[in-house]
Amino acid sequence: MGKLRSLLKRLWTKQALTFLFFLVLSAIFWLFTTLNEDYREEMDVELHLVNVPENVVVTTDPPSHLRISVRDKGFRILSYRYRQERKPVTIDFSSVVGRGNSSGYVVLPASDLLKQVQAQFGSNAGIQILRPQQVEFYFNYGESKRVPLIVQGKFQPKDDTSILTMLHHEPDSVTVFARPSILDTITAAYTTSVFMDNLEDTTRVKVPLHRISGVKFEPAEVMLTLACDRLVEKTVQVPVQQVNFPADKQLRTFPARVSVTFQVGMGRYRSVSSEDFVLVVRYEEIVDRKSKRCKLAFKSLPDGVQHVRINPDEVDYVIEEVVE
Repeated sequence: MGKLRSLLKRLWTKQALTFLFFLVLSAIFWLFTTLNEDYREEMDVELHLVNVPENVVVTTDPPSHLRISVRDKGFRILSYRYRQERKPVTIDFSSVVGRGNSSGYVVLPASDLLKQVQAQFGSNAGIQILRPQQVEFYFNYGESKRVPLIVQGKFQPKDDTSILTMLHHEPDSVTVFARPSILDTITAAYTTSVFMDNLEDTTRVKVPLHRISGVKFEPAEVMLTLACDRLVEKTVQVPVQQVNFPADKQLRTFPARVSVTFQVGMGRYRSVSSEDFVLVVRYEEIVDRKSKRCKLAFKSLPDGVQHVRINPDEVDYVIEEVVE
């Protein structure tokens, strides 16, 4: 410990203090010289639309920021970035619409906003608006209608032993605001495409609606509720029915009923019965056949069943004359 103190005393001499003084002085001089040079920096400036009348609905907002390039002295650049609070650049709705832009669409060159941007930085700063090159927004005077909501996407259960039993969206319709010429062409609102797999339990997720320029949807997002269930197998006896037979013809099949095996979610196991299946033989498909066996086909199936199998899928048949 004593040796360390002795070493520090030797280093802490007048020469060392003089060296440190000039080192600090040089650093300060270098810093002031560097900060006095011109630099270019990119920054964001907020953009607000103001003075919008109560009877006006802005269907597509202007951009929220302007990306600008600032050229100025280094110390001013530091001030702009870390100390100076900048006010938003504004677009006065009444001013731009008052100039004849009453069509529901306003587009302004970004250069029209340059004076406001310049005022935020002072006359010595070189300002350039990088993007957007033009500012646009859409509006209307409350024209709207209600349209149905359509979900776009693909939803997959975790494996083949599960089934998607519910896909519910809330709300089922939305209000759309747009100019009359656009409003007339919109018949439905669509969600953005959603892809979900490995679904097991009930899942709830918010999904935004697909955006259209000049169109505003309320609400702008939908709540999806998806439910999965375990698949179980069930077999029912379904009668064979005839379709398109003349009034004087009668079909008889052997057997008259066949087994239909299918998979269904556990929650619907008891509710699905043989009456939900319509199994038919069509007259036009067998009238000219020489074979005494015919193929069976479904005319309708209940919702939510999978992997449906008929046993046997071919039956013997005869066509009898109906005697009145």
